[in-house]
Amino acid sequence: MKSEEILKADMLDLIFDGRNKEYGAYDLRRRYPNAVAKALLVGVLIALAVLSYSILKDRFADLMASDTDVEVNLTDLEAPPPMKENEPPPPPPPTPPPPPERASVQYVPPVIKEVVANETAVTDVKDLEEKDPGVKTVEGDPNAKVNIDIKSDAIGLVEQKEKVVAVKVEDDNKVFTVVEQQPEFPGGQGAMYKWIGENLKYPSEARNNGLQGKVIMQFTVEKDGSISSVRVVRDAVGGGAGDEANRVVKKMPNWKPGRQNGKSVRVQYTLPVTFKLEE
Repeated sequence: MKSEEILKADMLDLIFDGRNKEYGAYDLRRRYPNAVAKALLVGVLIALAVLSYSILKDRFADLMASDTDVEVNLTDLEAPPPMKENEPPPPPPPTPPPPPERASVQYVPPVIKEVVANETAVTDVKDLEEKDPGVKTVEGDPNAKVNIDIKSDAIGLVEQKEKVVAVKVEDDNKVFTVVEQQPEFPGGQGAMYKWIGENLKYPSEARNNGLQGKVIMQFTVEKDGSISSVRVVRDAVGGGAGDEANRVVKKMPNWKPGRQNGKSVRVQYTLPVTFKLEE
């Protein structure tokens, strides 16, 4: 074998160098890998077929065993009788009688007959100068003295009772939440926030910890405009912000009081105080 062919030859060619390669051991060794692969593939297919058959056989055996024979009895039905031609339809069922009505009586509206009583003429005032008044007219002596007897019980005295009118007294100390005219800081709302900004001091604890937010204050504006009942409703800042807002609100000057029905009244007021650090 030439030197350049040695590099390209495999082990089988080196073993059978100079020997007969047309048949025999060389040919068997050359075909051996393909034969082994085919045999392995056929064996795997046969094994799968046997395994599948076993599984399917058990499955179908269970299905066949679960089937139950049901006996069905068929009954021959008689054919309906033939209909006769020109036969009238059956009569409809009789209508039930209506329910009995309640007894009734004819209503005749009453007729009011006008009865005219004997009218008595009105006595003239001049007749009382010569005759006595009485329950009926009686002829007497025209020369007799006129006598008018006034009895004490002839005049009925009507006692008048004084009516007591209950006057609704309003509570002067009532605290209103909604009034016709709301209380107002001197100079208006803009002046109020300006005054708060000038008098409010940022607490050092809140400033050092970077705390910001709102403190909701609630107080009462009295009838004379003074501030009372100051309290902190909600402190969303902390670090002494609630105490500082409480101090500033108590320090406020007198407001213009709220009015209801033309009168100064006590009004509850809610004020948010904002604490914000400068960037």
